[in-house]
Amino acid sequence: MIVEDDPAIRRLYSFLLTNSGYNVLEAEDGLEALERYDQEDSKCDLIITDMNMPRMGGMELVKELRKRSSEVYVIMVTAYGTPDTERLARSLGANEYIAKPFDFEELEARVRLYFEQFKGTQQAK
Repeated sequence: MIVEDDPAIRRLYSFLLTNSGYNVLEAEDGLEALERYDQEDSKCDLIITDMNMPRMGGMELVKELRKRSSEVYVIMVTAYGTPDTERLARSLGANEYIAKPFDFEELEARVRLYFEQFKGTQQAK
């Protein structure tokens, strides 16, 4: 699932990951992501989330997921990266942290590695 408030970036990530063979869900913020995640037919293995979003940002999303004992793998993406925000994101339960700007190939490589190591496949949500 791609959680990003900027529709152009969200659609771009979704398009590129779909072209790489992944099934992708989209959400515009943390609240919508939780709603979609909680739908029984919309379980996902990995969430790529922006850190700063209206209504519910990525940090709060990670906290809520971990409160639910969710094992979903979370990659936090932010344009406001600092060592302190990375430590906080990881302490809340984010598995990875990427500071913008980055090459899409880096993001796709991390997604691919997750599915190869933990799921044994590239096809997932």
